[in-house]
Amino acid sequence: EQANVSMDDIEAIAFTQGPGLVGSLHVGVQAAKTIAWLYDKTLVPLHHIMGHIFANTFVDKLEFPLMALVVSGGHTEIVYMKDEYSFEIIGETQDDAIGEAYDKVARVLGLPYPGGPEIDKLAKEGKAFYKLPMPKTENEFDFSFSGLKSAVLQLIQRERKQDHEINKADVAYAFQEVALHSLLSKLVKAV
Repeated sequence: EQANVSMDDIEAIAFTQGPGLVGSLHVGVQAAKTIAWLYDKTLVPLHHIMGHIFANTFVDKLEFPLMALVVSGGHTEIVYMKDEYSFEIIGETQDDAIGEAYDKVARVLGLPYPGGPEIDKLAKEGKAFYKLPMPKTENEFDFSFSGLKSAVLQLIQRERKQDHEINKADVAYAFQEVALHSLLSKLVKAV
């Protein structure tokens, strides 16, 4: 209604075929199939990560070749694109995606979901007090955030065991510094 478009103006129904959570993908494909059948429209399966990358065209034109850093709730990848439809995954998460790590660290700190905006806001109030390890992976462009999440949990447990008060802002700062440094250093190296 807002776009002033009717189903007669729509040529096809697109849906995410993957990757993603099986339940969400199943609901999406069933809804898309139903709408396509009901209105006699072409059904177009799309790759989830491709959608993240091409969403940037709403802001600016993509210039190839390019290196894309995909950072979403469940995905963390560096993708090299020689041209419009060539995708080469240079690096990807080996365990938790960065968004999952943000959510888990937020939960440990007693912050609301989703964790990313809350940790980012809190980290701006923090300072470099706590030290967390930089995640390591076999492939220099891959990511690993489960160890970082565990390091935050161990830090909090260690501090509580010693009856030290936890400064949530400083924990958020330490976590975000390591997480973002991991992303950016690997992206710069890949470029």
